[in-house]
Amino acid sequence: MMPDSLSLPQPSVQTPVIRLNGLRIDFHTGDGIEQVIKDVTLRIDPGEIVGLVGESGCGKSVTAKLLLGILPMPPAVVKAGSIEMFGHDLATLPTGEREALKKFVAYVPQDPSAVLNPSFTIATQMIDMIVWYESDRRLLTYFRKRHTRGVVARARDHAAQLLEKVYIADPEQVLRRYPLQLSGGMRQRVLLAMALSGSPQLMIADEPTTALDVTIQKRTIDLLKDLVARERLAGLYITHDLGVAREICARTYVMYAGTTVENGPTGPLLDSPLHPYTRGLVEAIPSLLGGLPRTIAGQVPDYLAPPKGCRFAPRCPQAFDRCRKTPARIEAAPDRQVSCWLHQTARA
Repeated sequence: MMPDSLSLPQPSVQTPVIRLNGLRIDFHTGDGIEQVIKDVTLRIDPGEIVGLVGESGCGKSVTAKLLLGILPMPPAVVKAGSIEMFGHDLATLPTGEREALKKFVAYVPQDPSAVLNPSFTIATQMIDMIVWYESDRRLLTYFRKRHTRGVVARARDHAAQLLEKVYIADPEQVLRRYPLQLSGGMRQRVLLAMALSGSPQLMIADEPTTALDVTIQKRTIDLLKDLVARERLAGLYITHDLGVAREICARTYVMYAGTTVENGPTGPLLDSPLHPYTRGLVEAIPSLLGGLPRTIAGQVPDYLAPPKGCRFAPRCPQAFDRCRKTPARIEAAPDRQVSCWLHQTARA
């Protein structure tokens, strides 16, 4: 159970579930210090799904691991900024209370086949997770409860109820099956059900629709939106697919080389991008009208020796001398923030 001194606030628009402000994380490696996260600002309110988009290697997964409490420290070191979860500043919480917050964060990975063990039935794996949560993640308590007939029977009933929450019509039949006997879409639903085992308030989904065909992808997106609304969750959806972000995310943060360069309501952000990097991502989307999509020249920088100032400047077609200094994050439009000298020059 959570420590008595730590109370989880009820969801409200006044208390963000997650608030990162000016976050910087370095990794101390044998080759030197990698400046992986330079300046990340992120806010997730109750009842909304927020997108985190960008190329591979831009720091999205590092941010997710931080929120999940599985980022290894060291080698990772938080150098600056603040991290608030459920209204609590993690920097001021004792270790035990920080660990207790993990129970309220669920994770949905990209590939169900890499997570579900093919040697065990769905029932066995779901019961294991449910009993683990009931044991307050204490190993000896888990082993005792896992071999108690009444506890296992109750956990199986709970597993069936969780499968019903993700609209699986015959949960008993699914519980008896092995993962390889289920379709990709059904396995993804099982993972969503398992993510609800600990009654979370934040669900982090790492591109859970990438491996699915278009029709199943749409159903999964609708299910995620339904779960967030029905279970009063907050959601962080990590993706490189801007079309999916438009479909599921109320607001979106664009991340490049460890920096959130732009954020705002998803529709306006994708329709009228302010940052050159966001514009490059939008122009890289294939069009049904034909023609080849544009690409962004260059690649994500080496974090051992990142460029000075704006990290996108070496790839930016609009870069100029001032980009050698780091731009501040400004309110460039209603509910729109951007870190780019182009907009600060225009406002000067």
